[in-house]
Amino acid sequence: MPSIRHIAIMCEDPSAQAEFYKGVFDLHEVWRHGPSVYMSDGVFSLVLLKAREGTKPGINHFGFLVEDMEEIKRRLEFADVPPPYGKPNDGRYAELGAVDSEGNRFDLAVQGWETERSRPDA
Repeated sequence: MPSIRHIAIMCEDPSAQAEFYKGVFDLHEVWRHGPSVYMSDGVFSLVLLKAREGTKPGINHFGFLVEDMEEIKRRLEFADVPPPYGKPNDGRYAELGAVDSEGNRFDLAVQGWETERSRPDA
């Protein structure tokens, strides 16, 4: 069964937000990529992204962990939404991105998101 395992939030100051989530919810840093801070509770992935000029801070997208990507693609086709799109394969992204019937963005991943530090910051 698909499960929500990832949320990305646009922030004015990702580092300050990271300190908030560490202090209040005991999240730990998985890694940093530029101004972005990747965090986790060991199961769930929270990414704090630097809000771009003209972008309102808030939830940018969320991500589903799925077991059968082909089945989810079939369901999306049946739901009459645009087909999922590929994402860069550099460890920062899920396998595919997609949108719901109102254009809200979400990620799809079979492998999931990193929840422990496995690389140096970039």
